[in-house]
Amino acid sequence: MRFIGKRCLLACGLLAVTAVGSAQPAPGIRVIEEFAIPYSGFLSKAAFDQRFPGEFKSEPAKLDRGWYVIYEHQRLNYYFGPILLESTGEDYLAQLTATVETAVAQRPSITDYRLALSYEPSLQSSSPEGKEPSSVDRTPPPEPPSGLWGLIKRIFSF
Repeated sequence: MRFIGKRCLLACGLLAVTAVGSAQPAPGIRVIEEFAIPYSGFLSKAAFDQRFPGEFKSEPAKLDRGWYVIYEHQRLNYYFGPILLESTGEDYLAQLTATVETAVAQRPSITDYRLALSYEPSLQSSSPEGKEPSSVDRTPPPEPPSGLWGLIKRIFSF
């Protein structure tokens, strides 16, 4: 039981900070390296913050391209990544989900959090004010080459 308590200390801390600091304005998005996720199960919040300070971004459109494991709860926005492969992101999401579920089991009052795996910056976050580009700006995909050369290109993915 003591190991489970230590393992969830950071997750409870992350979830509890939101309840205490809900009157403070949202700082934006905290981008943290994805390899920090396993440490969230056993480091205290202070030790985690010191070891993985991350980088603050004002909006998702300013993120580097890649997959992100996202944890959001009230005013907390933690984006772990960028991750090159979606399958690796799924593994990290499963680890963080297990840690958060254990913390929620210890503190059932924790609700309304969101865990997700998302490719960022998405089209919605990249375009101004969340609007998609107009159809005038879109160019149709090029016609595939025909003949023998087109067949060779399709086979070898040129």
